[in-house]
Amino acid sequence: MHRQRRSIRAGSAAVCLAVLLVLAGLHPTADAASPGEGTVGVVDFFTPTPLGAFEGGFPERFAADDLSRMLIHAGEDRVAVTPRAAVRRAEASLEWRNEDVLRFDRLEALARAIGADRLVIGWITMLVIDTGGSHEGGPHEADVSVVVQVFDATQGRIVAETGGWAYTVLGTRTILAERGLHLALAPIVPWVLATLAQTP
Repeated sequence: MHRQRRSIRAGSAAVCLAVLLVLAGLHPTADAASPGEGTVGVVDFFTPTPLGAFEGGFPERFAADDLSRMLIHAGEDRVAVTPRAAVRRAEASLEWRNEDVLRFDRLEALARAIGADRLVIGWITMLVIDTGGSHEGGPHEADVSVVVQVFDATQGRIVAETGGWAYTVLGTRTILAERGLHLALAPIVPWVLATLAQTP
């Protein structure tokens, strides 16, 4: 039986680079504009290798849009979430690239552009879609893992990090990817809200 797998995993080089950036402890410049107090923006997710389009959609953007929607719904009046449309416009104006989530200076610039004091950033560390499996001729299952971080623009550093994982079956490649990402992210939402409440 023919089996075809699409797998994206975080490369060790990318992980090492992220660790080095965290250890570097980059800080905002003294004349940087102060972001909006109590406001958070969700950034397009990062993948070491771009996943490409899934029937017109992009998993990296879907993950950010979905997490933003869940934070708005669950957070109610506890957190002010910048609309994703505004974040995307700011990303476009800054000529945002996939790897910019690894650069604190670029994250600070994005936070200033949207008037936020914190950003929620994420990595799709694994997205495996089995397009064979027991259902011959069609997609069958997805295995997804993510990492979510909170970046404090006023401190210029990552202040918290957690991860999530999900497995789902049945559907097209796009449905499997989006459902898997949603299932991996949903349990993280309370942690994000608690983290945002604890950080000034």
